[in-house]
Formats: sequence, structure tokens, C-alpha cells
Amino acid sequence: MNRLFLILYSMLFCGLICCNGADSQNKTVPAVEKTDSCRLDPKNKYEVYIPVRNNLAEKLPLLVIIDAHGSGKFALNKFKQGATEYPVILIASDFIKNGFENYERAIHTLIEDVRQKYPAGETLFMAGFSGGARMALSYALTYQLNGLIMCGALADASLLNLLHCPVISISGTDDFNFMETAQYLFQEQSIPANLKIELTDASHNWPDSVRLANASGFLYLSCQGTDIPSPMKQQLNTYCQNQLTRIDKLKKHGDFLKAALVARNMSTTSPFNSDKSFASSYNALKANSEYIGQLNRLKNCLQIEISKRQPYINAFTTKDNLWWKNEIKSIDKKIVTEQDSFTVDMYRRIKGFLGIACYTFGNQAIKGKNAEMLNKIVPIYQMLEPENPYVFYYSAFPYFWEGNKKGTLAMLRKALDLGFTDMSQLRKDFPESITTKLN
Repeated sequence: MNRLFLILYSMLFCGLICCNGADSQNKTVPAVEKTDSCRLDPKNKYEVYIPVRNNLAEKLPLLVIIDAHGSGKFALNKFKQGATEYPVILIASDFIKNGFENYERAIHTLIEDVRQKYPAGETLFMAGFSGGARMALSYALTYQLNGLIMCGALADASLLNLLHCPVISISGTDDFNFMETAQYLFQEQSIPANLKIELTDASHNWPDSVRLANASGFLYLSCQGTDIPSPMKQQLNTYCQNQLTRIDKLKKHGDFLKAALVARNMSTTSPFNSDKSFASSYNALKANSEYIGQLNRLKNCLQIEISKRQPYINAFTTKDNLWWKNEIKSIDKKIVTEQDSFTVDMYRRIKGFLGIACYTFGNQAIKGKNAEMLNKIVPIYQMLEPENPYVFYYSAFPYFWEGNKKGTLAMLRKALDLGFTDMSQLRKDFPESITTKLN
């Protein structure tokens, strides 16, 4: 009798343990947000966001974000809305940024570290802004991705055609890199099958959270990854209806080019293309006279812009500051007074191009310790972008080369006050006797 009692007790005890284990497995797991670093390379820091999960056993797709300036927290916050709506683990690098050597190895180390620590499945998405987008693309050419979001930068078709995943390009129409996107807008047959283009008014910045959530949803719902469930009919219908609403709003605001691109993206991608209204909307927009007129105006502006670039580059060495002052004043006036939005965008792109030219020439002057060239570039840079911290960062070098510590510190403090954040570069460029004074 005692033996029978022990057997029954053991069975009951085991049953209770199993039930408790099942309950803990099925219990909703709260969201996680933290900063972490790679075990193999502690300098390789990153931000983590894991949305609420249904249970501990659930694995989620991984979305790795590369910001051009290594601002992982800022970039991650842009994607949190989408990660909550379309559950993915967000990882944003604080370490990898423009000018980073061996970035592919650093990205791979990051991804391997995350998969060892967090509930990341096999599905891998990447997103990048500007130089970060270029690094993400380069990584995708070596390693298999399930989707790529490129903001503020794009590439030639020869590279995009090598990828075996969808590529969403989000480009500001007044972004100085817009030329890289514009090449695909005039001949539909030139657009790679995997390329989906969105146009915004975001200039050279990360798009807003709503736009990025829309891009995340596009990848999530169209992906065939093993750790992404087939989209529920209601979820898919809601997404499609939201895109139809977007198209209608864009048309009402006269943004026919943007509306046509949204319709094309949806009509050329499964499972969205099962809704035939996207294809009919796209065909109707292509035949619309206002759409054709917008495309022609854009083409004319791009031709003018291209014709101006080389003369402006030459002007950095042939024109004086008074000429530049008048030229920049003229550009600023046209940005304010021009009535045609395509023309305004053109002048914004020209101004952005001049700014990036100053940034590039300034870096060249610093590497060559060319004070004469730097003193030529900095005033032009300041006229173009008076609140840009790099204007004052560059201004510190002539003082430093002259041995003027007070002047050097004044310029560096101004750069920091205006938002300069690349402390590793600062410590590389200036000795400890300077950098310790800035704390």
C-alpha cells in the first residue's frame, strides 16, 4: 500500500512540475531594452530592443541597424514602433560608423554575439542610413539577408541584382544622394526586380518612425522565413488597406510620383499583389498627365544639377569668399522664393552637395596638414551650415598646428556644444593634454 502511495505521489509531483514548466514557457515575456557588448570584442557595443513575446520559446527575426554616426540609441528608437507592430529583435550598433575599417567583420561578430545571447531566429534583416546603408549593402553581398532597408543612399543595379532579397530604398527628394535613386525613375525596365523605392521629404536624415514601421511591415509580411508565421488574413488586409489609403492621400496632395512608387512596390510583391487594385492604380498613375509632367520636371532639374556640380568643385580653388557669399545667398533665396517644389528640392540638393564637398575637402586638408586649404574651406562651410559641429571641429586644427592651445580648446568646446559626438576620432586627432581639458 505504501509503495502504491509513493508511486501515485511521484506521478502527481511530476505532473505538477510539468504543468509549472509549461506555464512558465507559455507566459507572456515582457519587452527588453538594454545596452550590451560583444563577448569577443567588448568595444563592439550595441543597443537591444526585444518586443513583448508570447512565450520564452518564441524566436523572432533579427533586424540589425547601422547608423552612419554610430548613434545606435537614436537609430533604434526610430524602429521601435515597427518592431512592436511586426515583432522583430532590434540591434543597433554604437560602434560601427563611417570610416570604420573591417566593418563587415565587426557586423558579423555583432550578429553572432546576438544569436548566442538572445532569442533570434534565422531570419535576418538589415537597415542602414547613408554610410551605414552602404556598409549594410556590402555585408549583404557577402552574407545572406532576408531583406535590406537603405536610407539616404543606394547603389547601381549591377550590385543590387547580386542580392537575393528585397531592397527597400527610402530617399529624400532633397537629399544630395538623391541622384543614386533618381536613375531608376525614368526607365521602369532598369529597376532591379528586388528594388522597392519610397520617396520622402526627409532630406539626408533617417526617415520618421511611421515610414520605417511601414518598411518593416513590408519585409515582415512578404518574407518567407522559417521563424516568421504566414501573415494572418486580417493583418495582411489591414496593411494593404493602409497602403491604398496612402496612395489616395498622396494623389490628393498632388504627389503623383510618390503615389505611383507605392503602388508599384505593392503590385510587384507577393502576397500584396493578390490585391489587383495596386496594379490598376499603378497603371492609371503612369498614364496620368500630372504624373508625366512631374517626371519631366524632375528630369530637367536633375540635368541642371548635374551641369552645376563640376563648376562648383572647381570654384573651391578658383573663387574667393565674396563670390561664395553671393552664390550661397542666391541659392538660399531660391529655396525660399521658388514656387515649383522640384526646383526647390534641386537647390536644397545643390546646397547639401556643397556641404558634403566641404566635409570631404576638410578631411583631406586635415590628413595633409594643409592649413591654407582648411582656412579656405571652413568659411565656406560655415556660410553653408553655420550650426554644423564639424565647422568648429575643423577650425580647431589650424590653432592646434600653431601650438595655440587656448584657441584649439575654444573651437573643440564649440563643436561639442553643437553636438559633435565622435569622441574616439577626437582622441585620435588630439593629444591627451587637449582632450582631458574638455571633460
